[in-house]
Amino acid sequence: MYKNILIIISSAIFLTGCVDEFSEIIQETDTAHLSQEEALENTEELQVQINLGLGSLEVTGGEADSLYDLSIDYNGKNDKPEIDFSRSGNSASLRVLLEGKHGSNWWKDKNRIRISLSPEVNLDASFITGVGENIVDLTGMKVEEMEVVNGVGNTEIYMDEINQASCRSINVTNGIGSLKMTGIGNFAFSDFSFTGGIGDSSLDFSGEWESIGDITIKVGLGSLEVMLPDDVGVRVKSSKSFLSNLQMPGFDQVGNEYRSSNINEADKEIVIRLNTGIGDVRFNRR
Repeated sequence: MYKNILIIISSAIFLTGCVDEFSEIIQETDTAHLSQEEALENTEELQVQINLGLGSLEVTGGEADSLYDLSIDYNGKNDKPEIDFSRSGNSASLRVLLEGKHGSNWWKDKNRIRISLSPEVNLDASFITGVGENIVDLTGMKVEEMEVVNGVGNTEIYMDEINQASCRSINVTNGIGSLKMTGIGNFAFSDFSFTGGIGDSSLDFSGEWESIGDITIKVGLGSLEVMLPDDVGVRVKSSKSFLSNLQMPGFDQVGNEYRSSNINEADKEIVIRLNTGIGDVRFNRR
């Protein structure tokens, strides 16, 4: 039964989210290139939204005096990116859309968006991806708010140093692809939420933990591995289906709450609200 459900859901998502127009037939791939750069000037806040249907996304830190440096490779014969940029006072907004339209040989397309962002600007970011390999490296940036939605592809998210800004919220969703996020303890967030669908996910909560906020994790049919630092006390308040497979080695269960063995000695304590469906969830400490 569940196998049939997975096939139906996966097929529906793929057909609606990835195959845009069956009527277009591409005999050969013509790669086009587009680049754009904006100076930092007096900009203090940047709202950036990138929506990529088919292809790879790479986000990295850039030069301090360059607000952003954008480079796009795409199928010039069958697709065209949409770029909207505007400034207002000390704020700026950037929106990039590349749907990845394709025909019978869509797999030959080499769509790629590469963007570097200034470490001097306060960032409100949204990265939405479909089919492709994606790397979002936010190390050294000032992340105030972020949303990441991974569809069918593979996405890796990094924050290897402490966030240079106070972060209001981090919202991460994984559909039927693979998602890995490391350095979550460096974001200094007030609110962190993760929603997992059918795909495999990994959340590494390593970091400095200069600020401890609310954490909510929801997992449906997929699998999730959660890695937690040994020097932080952890409480996991669980609401789970009787079909879910929840593994909590090194935790003591008290009712619906799981407590790490160091909960009474640790200087810092995080609380995770966990809701699981019929997927596999495992918590590890290191």
